[in-house]
Amino acid sequence: MADEKIPTRSGHRRHRVPRAGWRPRVCHAGLVTAAAVTLSVVSGGAGAQAATLSPPAVPSTGAYLGAFVAPHQAQAQSQSDIRIELSELGNFDGVIGRPLGLVHVFQNWKNPVRTSVLAALASTGATPVVDWTCTVDADVIDGSQDSLITSYAQSLKKYGRPVFLRWFWEMNLVGGSRAQACLGTLGSTGYIEAWQHIWTIFRQVGASNVAFVWCPSIVSPDFAVPYYPGDQYVDWIGVDGYDRQQDPAAVIAELLPFYQHWMADGKPMMIGETGATTDQASYLADLASTLPVTFPGIKALLYYDSRSSSDWTLVDRPGDLGLDQFIATGQLAYFSFPFISS
Repeated sequence: MADEKIPTRSGHRRHRVPRAGWRPRVCHAGLVTAAAVTLSVVSGGAGAQAATLSPPAVPSTGAYLGAFVAPHQAQAQSQSDIRIELSELGNFDGVIGRPLGLVHVFQNWKNPVRTSVLAALASTGATPVVDWTCTVDADVIDGSQDSLITSYAQSLKKYGRPVFLRWFWEMNLVGGSRAQACLGTLGSTGYIEAWQHIWTIFRQVGASNVAFVWCPSIVSPDFAVPYYPGDQYVDWIGVDGYDRQQDPAAVIAELLPFYQHWMADGKPMMIGETGATTDQASYLADLASTLPVTFPGIKALLYYDSRSSSDWTLVDRPGDLGLDQFIATGQLAYFSFPFISS
């Protein structure tokens, strides 16, 4: 993601009634109610803290479908206040006729998202993917941030439900302002040491419900190998890649060698962020048809329904029914996890 503010594109946004016809086995047709989802896929509520802590499940077949949902806001706004996304999420679930399996939650380093907010997401059936931005790696390594890290690990442990934690994503985009500020002079070596330090604190605290997602950018001729913290410290391998050339085939061609390299590690994989601009429908259709056949190890697909370096928001317009295609993707049994068992 870039961190520039992009003007809102007008005239292409959805306000639809929920579509009937998506039929998870545990519920009636149409939009799944929060109560039904809570009973069927969210273990716990208040009792979750007393139960055995478990990380997010890995689908044996199929994949999660998720998104970052902030279509009416500029990036700087949408990532500064999770309430913006919560206000959008109910309408989005209604439009697509089903709940999302995963929802991105962006947070800065010093102000972790409250567990009450994560619980609000869980009540819709979604598992949060918490995108925790970085601080200077040297400060993590020297222990000066241990109190903050420990407090957050304890908070997520108390939360009790499964959660993905994607710390310092796209670290290999070394030309970006975020990577430059956080890597400092230590480069990939400092990144690995900082990652391992954070992971170790979470494990010492006992936050075993947290799955660590390592997620570089696909723009990486060496597959981001210098930044890999090691199999012991990574639960899921992610990758961010956007259709910047308006050519779906080019993204698939980029993804294949990355996938082939990292699948050898035996980790579940996810497309952490993706998006398209003027060819959304064809791009999403290609992903929906290609992932089950060519990339069965990719167990989660998350669309970036917002703005960053471009406007990726899902739209329906003449010649490009991107939102309709996302809805169609969500109706496929392959992307129904966890609402239909795999």
